[in-house]
Amino acid sequence: MRKIIFFAVLILLLFISGYVYYCYYRPHDDGEKNGILNGFSNKGNVFKTYEGVILLPGGIGSARTGGLQRNEFHFSVTDEAVADSLKKCVGMQVLVHYNQYPKALPWRGETYKSTEGNNAQIIVDKIQSVTTAPNGYGGL
Repeated sequence: MRKIIFFAVLILLLFISGYVYYCYYRPHDDGEKNGILNGFSNKGNVFKTYEGVILLPGGIGSARTGGLQRNEFHFSVTDEAVADSLKKCVGMQVLVHYNQYPKALPWRGETYKSTEGNNAQIIVDKIQSVTTAPNGYGGL
């Protein structure tokens, strides 16, 4: 009987470990985004996280409802070195690499709507390039 309980607990622990890894630590999507870094801040009450917004090319597009909406990419940063670099890049054209996770951990940052329309946690882990913003940037 002890062997059955041991193996049942072991299988349950393996299942829970697999679920936690699959949802919280395995990136669902990774890629690059290019645009103007419109804002970057350090916020939160319990867990202070770095949050940023990139205006994507096209800046403002028409929404399906007939109004206007910003074409924005919201993200979080967990690495202090990347956060320090991004603080200096506000208003500049940046190309960043990101990982998107299906479920959020509160100490990693906020949850945002992904391009597929579901909630996801998007973490920028490196800056690929930085250039000055194109003429006419007015902080849309």
